[in-house]
Amino acid sequence: MDKVSFRKKQIDIVSKFMKSDKAQKEINDLYFQLFNDPDFQKAASVGITLSMNDEIPTFPIINQCFEMGKEVYIPKTFADYSMTFVRYTKDSELEENSFGVREPKEYDNNLLDPPELMIVPGLAYSQDNNRLGFGAGYFDRYLAKYPTKTISLALSKQYYEETPWPVYVLDKPIDKIIVSKEEQDADNQ
Repeated sequence: MDKVSFRKKQIDIVSKFMKSDKAQKEINDLYFQLFNDPDFQKAASVGITLSMNDEIPTFPIINQCFEMGKEVYIPKTFADYSMTFVRYTKDSELEENSFGVREPKEYDNNLLDPPELMIVPGLAYSQDNNRLGFGAGYFDRYLAKYPTKTISLALSKQYYEETPWPVYVLDKPIDKIIVSKEEQDADNQ
């Protein structure tokens, strides 16, 4: 199946799952695993997106970063499909980009490329660390230019043992994918 078709199918699967009772249990499990992950614990700066509908909410992660004294950076995207990471605080002024993503309004200073750890969003992940993004290629381009430690969080409906979508040379694998144990535990009972 081509990427565009798989992406459309995956959006529907994730959207439906996010309305289920299991979703919040899995999300809480992912937070627990992330907060106890050694790479997350030792990172002084974390790059993360501000979540949208049907994505794992990132504000609990951002708040945990603040509590742990970490600097938080969020992406500012540009028309040439590049992006930079801008320091985010509770007082940061935001605006919506053309995709509806909230980004920093001011981005002339407080830049960090790359943050020590990037929490990379996506629609699907596979056991061999492949990631299917949302289609614009921002993160693949960024990680090609600024290699850094990457982690992604995968709900059970986002994780595949084998990669069912085509993987291209420009697609950057993720260093570590944290998968919800909630669904796996239920299957083992």
